[in-house]
Amino acid sequence: MGEWFQNNVLPKVMWFVNTKAIRAIKDGMVYSMPLIIVGAVFLLLFQLPVQALADAVTASGLVPYLAHGYTSTFQVTALIAALGIAYQWAKNEGLEPISAGIISIGVFLILIPDYVPTAFLDANGEVLKVYAKQGEEIVETAQQVAGLDKTWLAGQGMIGAMIAGLLTGLIYSWFIKRDIRIKMPDGVPDGVAAAFTGLIPAACMFTGAVVVYAICDKIAGVTPIELIYKWLQTPLQGFGDSLGGVIVFEALIPILWWFGVHGATVVGSVSSTIAQVNNLENADIFSKLTAQGMSRAEAVAALPANGGHIFTDAFVNCFQAITGSGVTMGLVIFMVFFAKSAQMKQVGKLGLGSGIFNINEPILFGTPIVMNPELFIPFVLAPVIGNALAYILTMIGFIPYTMGVTVPWTTPPILSGFLCIGWQGALMQLIELVISFFLYFPFAKAVDNELYANEQAAEQA
Repeated sequence: MGEWFQNNVLPKVMWFVNTKAIRAIKDGMVYSMPLIIVGAVFLLLFQLPVQALADAVTASGLVPYLAHGYTSTFQVTALIAALGIAYQWAKNEGLEPISAGIISIGVFLILIPDYVPTAFLDANGEVLKVYAKQGEEIVETAQQVAGLDKTWLAGQGMIGAMIAGLLTGLIYSWFIKRDIRIKMPDGVPDGVAAAFTGLIPAACMFTGAVVVYAICDKIAGVTPIELIYKWLQTPLQGFGDSLGGVIVFEALIPILWWFGVHGATVVGSVSSTIAQVNNLENADIFSKLTAQGMSRAEAVAALPANGGHIFTDAFVNCFQAITGSGVTMGLVIFMVFFAKSAQMKQVGKLGLGSGIFNINEPILFGTPIVMNPELFIPFVLAPVIGNALAYILTMIGFIPYTMGVTVPWTTPPILSGFLCIGWQGALMQLIELVISFFLYFPFAKAVDNELYANEQAAEQA
């Protein structure tokens, strides 16, 4: 089975991971991470899980400024993803990349609705009517108030941003490789030359985007980004947000790792996009609910009824990546405190420190777990059982939905659960670690007995 998998499946998996599109998405999405992490900190600060601290922040008058910091970072991540993906595609092709990234922003903005929500207020400041589109009848006596609609600049627009970035990177590279560009004479500053280099590709792509926009508007009455959201993004989110989807993702990661392939990278090229989009949408829903006057607890409780998602970045970081792929901390605890063989004790000590920060390569290759049939079952079952339980407990309401706060994946367990979810998240992480220990124990003990017997025989020889 192992040889068949390596000869027939692994080459196809590695081909997929190394395609230009997947590489551009994987590397390009990273550019939005500073906005996500720092924006999540702003969100956490004005919605702290401890009520006394939350009240103190509210009383300080800082909430509007923290909220502004959150909306100006967290809620424009799709725009940055469009830039980053096109930039990375061009960079991978060995071309000047910044023009591709800038063009991608323009293409993406053309594909989204060309209006902003407009509210009309009476003399007392009360909203008379909210208009979704321009061109409707306007109340002449009312005051028009307009603002930038960031709905499509974050979670809802993420798949559309990815498509815009990929197409821009592909088309831009096609033009430049065929030397279809305006060439500036020697001595012109590099920035100016780069701007003119991208002028012809930009004109073609912007025109094409406008044509696509017009066709969608005339035929379907919606924008391209709305069609993408309805027919592509929503089904993908639905699969990832299901119990079956969670189990599939959780099983594939350790299975691939067992064969020596970086499972988190391969599976994450698909699942992380879904989780990130879901996380952004949860944050947007939560922000709107709190803006309506709900408390933090009330808004979190209302997430399921308002389209919230279970499978998010925060869910992944809290339950999937805990102590590394395969939830190997249970194995590490056995090695350090219960193993008799010198080999397992030493490997356990080496893996303990890094495992606390969710890095477990020393355990995967030092034990080893990779290609070791004796540890395959717990290595796969530990994350599957833990994440399935976390999903079910979230679905029935014991664990709250994540509200958009996320932390770096290296944040130690218990702490990450508390910051992202609250005490329920920390408790679930502790339960997952206990499950991991008892799942690994009988299998690890068998391996340890073999190693100990070999060590004893070597000493007596």
